[in-house]
Amino acid sequence: MLLLTMSAGIVVWGVSHVYQNYQLSNIFHEILSERFNKEAREHRIRFYQHLKKYNPTVKMYADRVTTKNYIKSEQWLNADKSNGLILHQDVPAWLPGLSIMRSQLWPRYAMLFDKSGELRELYLYRNPMPPKELLNITPHEKELSRGQSYITMRGSQPYVISTEYIGYSPDSAMLLIASPIDEELLRISQGSETDNTIIALLKDEETTILVSSNEQLMPKNSELDKLTDKYLITSEDHFDSGSSSMLLKFVSFVSTREVREQTETVLNEYQLITIATAIAYILTFALVMLWITSRIQNLTGRVVKFSQDMAIAQPDIDQKNQLDVLESRFELLASAIQTETHALEHQALHDPLTDMPNRKLFNNQLQQLISTSINGDNKFVVILSDLDRFKEINDTLGHHIGDVVLQKVAERLSETLRSNDMVARLGGDEFGILLANTNLEQATITVKKVLNAFEHAFDIEGHELDIALSMGLVEYPLHGNDVNILLQRADVAMYSAKSKHAGFNVYEPSEDGHAVSRLALASELRQAIANEKLQLFYQPKIDLSTGQIYGAEALLRWEHPERGFISPDDFIPLAEHTGLIQPITCFVIDSAARQCAAWNDLGHKLMISVNVSMNCIHDARLPAKLNEVILSNKIAPDQITLELTENIFIKDPIRSKKILNNISQMGVGISIDDFGTGYSSMAYLKQLPVSEIKIDRSFVMEMLEDENDEVIVHATIDLAHNLGISVIAEGVENLETAKRLKELNCDAAQGFYLGRPMEVEDFVEYLENSGIVLE
Repeated sequence: MLLLTMSAGIVVWGVSHVYQNYQLSNIFHEILSERFNKEAREHRIRFYQHLKKYNPTVKMYADRVTTKNYIKSEQWLNADKSNGLILHQDVPAWLPGLSIMRSQLWPRYAMLFDKSGELRELYLYRNPMPPKELLNITPHEKELSRGQSYITMRGSQPYVISTEYIGYSPDSAMLLIASPIDEELLRISQGSETDNTIIALLKDEETTILVSSNEQLMPKNSELDKLTDKYLITSEDHFDSGSSSMLLKFVSFVSTREVREQTETVLNEYQLITIATAIAYILTFALVMLWITSRIQNLTGRVVKFSQDMAIAQPDIDQKNQLDVLESRFELLASAIQTETHALEHQALHDPLTDMPNRKLFNNQLQQLISTSINGDNKFVVILSDLDRFKEINDTLGHHIGDVVLQKVAERLSETLRSNDMVARLGGDEFGILLANTNLEQATITVKKVLNAFEHAFDIEGHELDIALSMGLVEYPLHGNDVNILLQRADVAMYSAKSKHAGFNVYEPSEDGHAVSRLALASELRQAIANEKLQLFYQPKIDLSTGQIYGAEALLRWEHPERGFISPDDFIPLAEHTGLIQPITCFVIDSAARQCAAWNDLGHKLMISVNVSMNCIHDARLPAKLNEVILSNKIAPDQITLELTENIFIKDPIRSKKILNNISQMGVGISIDDFGTGYSSMAYLKQLPVSEIKIDRSFVMEMLEDENDEVIVHATIDLAHNLGISVIAEGVENLETAKRLKELNCDAAQGFYLGRPMEVEDFVEYLENSGIVLE
């Protein structure tokens, strides 16, 4: 079988070699022909583009200020015409310098005609005098060559000319530039491209060369039929110059010797390769056949072993032919792998939690809609939405409930929208909706339908949850024709809807301007930190049992040189987002500690509290920073209190507890700011080293009018005292509120009635002269 296979292989190889040799020769000739045709087209295009430069060049030269000034000058207006034609070997004043002409176009001749049409000046550099037919060009021909590059015969030589009135005024002088279409121009038109091709021009219906790019090999008036032995015509097309007094043919030639040599070189190389291949084939074929035969059974065993590892059933096959056995087992394996591949493809393009399309599939579908939309004729709407306050639900009720919420939201979205609308979960609580063949008006109706569907609460494992959406809409192509732009603008619209609590919002370009403004503000905030332009104000804290100031809260202020006062509510979230919150926190702690030390020197031992964000409390370097400022300023640790919000413990409670325990062990106080407004568990008060809670102003300000607020305040005070925690009330606006807080055994108070935030000098004066009477 081995000998038979080898003999058959040699016969097949011999026949195929002869056939391939023949086909290769034909294919190579076709390839060469294609290449030469392509080169010929490129030659013609370069030549045409070179000629086209004459018109914009003469327009540029004619509109130059120096040219227009020249024809207004005394030298031009009062020139003695009896002196005859003025010849210029050097560049005249009415033309740009040589460097400009070399970079743009350097014509062989430039002629300046006065407004009566008389030729007054001629620039010819080192060129011979042009023919009389060019010097005596008619007004009609001037008009033909104005606004375009015009080809005409002057004597026995073709020329390209172009004219323009100076300053584009028909009552003005006229500038004409011209060059003979000769060997030099043909070569220049091809730029730096060099090959063995010769290009030539012929008059229509004539077979003699009018001009060629190589006069030595192909002189003027050469007959085409006498060149066929030496040259192969690769292209012969009429040349459309746009305007011409004659019809020209553009012909490209390549040496037949070059074609023959290239073909022979390729065929000879192929012969050597095929002979070497045949020898190697004959020597190795036997070994390969033996090796293949010996490996088939081993390969079959590996297929079975692989199938077992992949839990793919491979039953016993009763066949003697090992190739048939291998084929059968491969078919079983391939079928199983195909099934698994389809499952993996589905997983790659779908969200595992909701089984909805994921961001990749959503973006692919969006790109496909853009690609299939011809000239933006097919409108569609992209909607990005996320769930309002989802993080609070997730953090309060747990990730399991959060996952169920996402599944229920996905179901309700799918049930509300049309079957041909695409809904995808893009990540987290963000969903994308793609409404094909829809405009904004129709999409608005759909969005309202969705929002109405979400007015019904979700019943999830005994929790009745109100889930609201914020949705941002963009329309293709109105708001963009690129995937990233559409998604970015839909995102801007969505966050605008969220900030307005509007449910949905259509993208407005002005909203992007707000984003740009925030970027500028971030840069200016960075400079303000570096230049120490931020300032601390201090608001007094009053001990309700004595009516005396026992401490102050350090409040950060930024007076912008152009924007004026900027609220911390505007720049603190920006600082947290850009990473500037760390240097700001360090500045506040340093400044507050120095001020505390200064007041100690004046005999006022006060406690100063500073606000610390979630991002900073999780920084393991915070305890070391506090210890450093306490030691360097020689103040007691209990003179510093860190104010934190309840939500600070939600992100990473274990890490928060560890860091706060370290800080508390140093003697630094821990205060919970805005207590009662967050979603954290009361258990944190027991688990964490909290020394003080601050009742949020929303409960304190209306407690005299709203009985529920007073109940909450009273209960909070009792709860804190039972846990050994002191209580301070924020937002005290009048004496009656302060008195009532004292009656409820509240430890301290803070608010505008007791003292507004002040600069250091005003605070010291207030400190020395104040005392709150609560009796």
